[in-house]
Amino acid sequence: MTPKFLRAEAARFREMAETTDRAASRQRLLGMASDYESRADAAVEAQPLEQAPDAEPAPEDAVAIKAAKPTPAERRTRSPRTLTLPDTSSTPSN
Repeated sequence: MTPKFLRAEAARFREMAETTDRAASRQRLLGMASDYESRADAAVEAQPLEQAPDAEPAPEDAVAIKAAKPTPAERRTRSPRTLTLPDTSSTPSN
């Protein structure tokens, strides 16, 4: 989680604490806000000093991934997607 996200969550918990009437809920929400702030501070310290901008890779750097075709053995072992149930519309007469 990014420091920006963690700080936004901390602010959200503080706003929720301001609007609640119960003291226990307020304490819990303020504790969560404090926890998120400390996690954001730790995330800032853990980040490298120079961070490359989040850009998409250049087309020559991109890797193409193709789905593998099933082998003949895999084709034989696959079950059909539909299931035919016996007809139960006619009930036996007693």
